[in-house]
Amino acid sequence: MAGISRNSFTVADWVIFAGLLLISACIGIYYAVAGGKQKTTKEFLMGNRDLKIVPVAVSILVSFLSAILILGAPAEMYTKGTQYYLYVFGQMSAVVLATVLFVPLFYPLKLTSMYEYIEMRFKSRAARLTATVINILSSLIYTGVASFAPATALQAVSGFPEWGSFLIIGSVCTFYTFMGGIKAVVWVDAFQAIIMFGSLLTIVIKATMDVGGFSRVWELNEEWGRINFWK
Repeated sequence: MAGISRNSFTVADWVIFAGLLLISACIGIYYAVAGGKQKTTKEFLMGNRDLKIVPVAVSILVSFLSAILILGAPAEMYTKGTQYYLYVFGQMSAVVLATVLFVPLFYPLKLTSMYEYIEMRFKSRAARLTATVINILSSLIYTGVASFAPATALQAVSGFPEWGSFLIIGSVCTFYTFMGGIKAVVWVDAFQAIIMFGSLLTIVIKATMDVGGFSRVWELNEEWGRINFWK
């Protein structure tokens, strides 16, 4: 490790990184040639409505875990303290309300998107198009920020240029989505969830062991005034 700079990858690191992208692309290819081969809009967009609960749930969860959260939440708690945990209660309340109020409304209608409901509700195609355009614009802005965060992190640890990250990762994501539809997206998310949670758990365990155990971690945070739950 002495000969490795702080902003460089080893050959093994690059192999693992390339392997992650390759597996993601292969999942898209698999669903492009398996089953119904994405020949219908129903299969491409909805997976024929026969996707299993666990991979769909994991996919939805991972959709909320962008690099903004993974990098931003630890930074916020490091600088401001543990009061950030209150955010979890708001998030959980929103999920419960959506489950109780919106899912029973939308699911029986068998809609492809929420924009169909807007058109049905207001009997206006203009309303549907307006909502669609607004969501596309907001998604483009969010995706740009969410993509910039991991690109910056990758550049910091490997020296790989940010534009290269945008190009390669964006191309792979577009490829497996185009080839395999929603099925590929769900299963790539499930695969990436294993990598993400495994990596985070490894970092937490390794860092805790290096510092001297969980009690030492808590002690250091108390000394620096980071344990702050209510004020």
